[in-house]
Amino acid sequence: MKIMQIREIANVAATLSEGLRRLGHEVTLRPMTARKSEGAVDISGLPRRLAEAYRIDREVRRGRFDVVHMHWAHTGWLGILGRYPYFLHCHGFDLARNLDWPLLGWVTRVALRRAQRVFYSTPDLARYAESVRKDAAFIPNPIDLQRFTPAAAREGRGERILMMSRFEAKKGTETATAMVRRLRQRHPEVHVDAFDWGVLKPRSLNGDFNLIPRVPYGQMPSLFAGYDVIIGQFKLGIVSMSELEAMASGRPVVSFFDYPQVYDEPPPLFSTRDPEEGAETLARLLDDPDLRRQSGEAGRAWVEKHHECQHVAGIVEGHYREVLGV
Repeated sequence: MKIMQIREIANVAATLSEGLRRLGHEVTLRPMTARKSEGAVDISGLPRRLAEAYRIDREVRRGRFDVVHMHWAHTGWLGILGRYPYFLHCHGFDLARNLDWPLLGWVTRVALRRAQRVFYSTPDLARYAESVRKDAAFIPNPIDLQRFTPAAAREGRGERILMMSRFEAKKGTETATAMVRRLRQRHPEVHVDAFDWGVLKPRSLNGDFNLIPRVPYGQMPSLFAGYDVIIGQFKLGIVSMSELEAMASGRPVVSFFDYPQVYDEPPPLFSTRDPEEGAETLARLLDDPDLRRQSGEAGRAWVEKHHECQHVAGIVEGHYREVLGV
């Protein structure tokens, strides 16, 4: 099949495109540049977005694609205005927040109803997607295991922890922050890095965190290699892309997971919402290299089974074929 993927969200479109190529499909990835941020209403940027929509419409028509697969819910309006069929892939705020907005909610619902099929990327989005489309399908986020590979275990003293999530309420960073502070009360020598990113960044770090700049996506594998343990998110109860990538890199993850019904086996991460329990878990991982190794190996195997990009592409391909009748 000849497939166009439109818009990039958290590198999902690029990784899914790679998986589809490995299955033998011809895939064009078309990022969108004329946008402000996730779900943002930016009137000043409207002319740029309209111009880009016109260019995309021409590319779709000239390319004669069998499948047009769009990411972010209201992007579906490109297909509505261009009068071509499309698959629609939802990722987060495009449903959980935007459906509640008066105008944007209407735009989003129309885009969902007109799609050939609707996908959602994390299980917490099921109730939003299925409220509009009963046939909406969960598509696990794809991970490229050739990019994210286990690095050798770090040797010597000076264990290092990385808190992946940005400082925002939807990530549950207040739990992560409390967890780290409890840990450092007992183990002040532990080095903890966090990204200098997010509106809820603590005004006073008190030496608990060392803030580091965000890194380009291509540097993420080497970033994971520099840490012993990864702290994820504690709000939504999902396994996010960064947590999956850390697990694929053979690193143990302390996070919170709340959707056991989605998989035939739960992810082998250390799930908790209790800061005291989390601090104890972190201390146990830092004290036990064998536990870190075993957890890392189990996490890698689980991601390979459930989220490997070619496996996920096969699921998506099945939906394409079912809808198109091929």
